[in-house]
Amino acid sequence: MNSWQRTFAFISGSLVFGLLIILLSNGYIQYVTEPGTAGYFFLIGFGLVFLNLNFGASRRFVIKAPNAIWVCCLMTILTVAPTLFWIYTKDVGLANMETLFVVIIIFSAILGSYFGIRRGRVKRQKYLQRLQEEQEQPMPDELQRPHDELSNN
Repeated sequence: MNSWQRTFAFISGSLVFGLLIILLSNGYIQYVTEPGTAGYFFLIGFGLVFLNLNFGASRRFVIKAPNAIWVCCLMTILTVAPTLFWIYTKDVGLANMETLFVVIIIFSAILGSYFGIRRGRVKRQKYLQRLQEEQEQPMPDELQRPHDELSNN
């Protein structure tokens, strides 16, 4: 299926969502360095946001275009890129947790995309199977066209 409009919409949408994440959450990045469980909760929270966003976008895209996995990879990169750009160009107070934060974000985004692709393929197969079963069923008499049984005379 060659649908460049869908591809463009998903790619630009992932960049917009990546920018939206960093704009809404830039004040909370500093809490990742908190000692104890609070810092880990914020770190896991950031990971879950990127995991869920990439899972949903990849799943929805693969349902419609199963052969364009490269788009899902590009969407993952464009979702993470604004956050990485923000962290490396601005002092956000991560200090020694910067590499761990980057690794967690990248890993969760890739993991979300991977499982989104898998789930999208499964949902597409179920949809195609259901569609095929519906087409194999005979049409009820009340839905058939009444002029099909008329003679040509």
